[in-house]
Amino acid sequence: MALQGYTVEHISFSDTVRSFLRKWHYSDYVNIQEKHTFGLFREGVFLPELVGICIYTRPAGPSAAQKYYPQDPDKCLELRRLCLVDDTPKNAESFFVSRTLKWLRKNTDWKFVVSYADPEQGHKGIIYRAANFKYEGITAPGSSLLVDGKPFHIRTLTMLDRPYGVEINQRYKAGDPGVQIIKTEPKHIYTYQL
Repeated sequence: MALQGYTVEHISFSDTVRSFLRKWHYSDYVNIQEKHTFGLFREGVFLPELVGICIYTRPAGPSAAQKYYPQDPDKCLELRRLCLVDDTPKNAESFFVSRTLKWLRKNTDWKFVVSYADPEQGHKGIIYRAANFKYEGITAPGSSLLVDGKPFHIRTLTMLDRPYGVEINQRYKAGDPGVQIIKTEPKHIYTYQL
């Protein structure tokens, strides 16, 4: 499956990537400890245009690597961010993910990938199924942080090395009604053996 005029490149995590994520991804949390970042580019008039980002990290949950790849948890990645501009063609996401997996298999010694599809964002994992991921079920229900009506990751409360984390933590401890912990739906779990 190839998309005419589209290429996938291993790129550096940069301010350009952060800006792209802030504009196109539903989560504005972009301080990610990435291991591998990929860009999806399409032919432009003068230069290729960045139209997608895919980021792999170590699994966010400390037990995820051990649970899904116990034979060697240190060789497990999580597909943490995937976002494309709205006008990419059908199948662009699965094309993009498949190319990143192929690159990881050929150029690294990572062995396993886990990823999550968030039903609260309308995601069911169709992209992962199309890229031959294995469906593993659902996570336990989780928690999220709502600050003045805007969602934040629950870990924001412990980010005391960042000014916004300190401010949110102080507001929460003071009982500010604008800072609430809310329950979230379980996420779909997908894995892929490299």
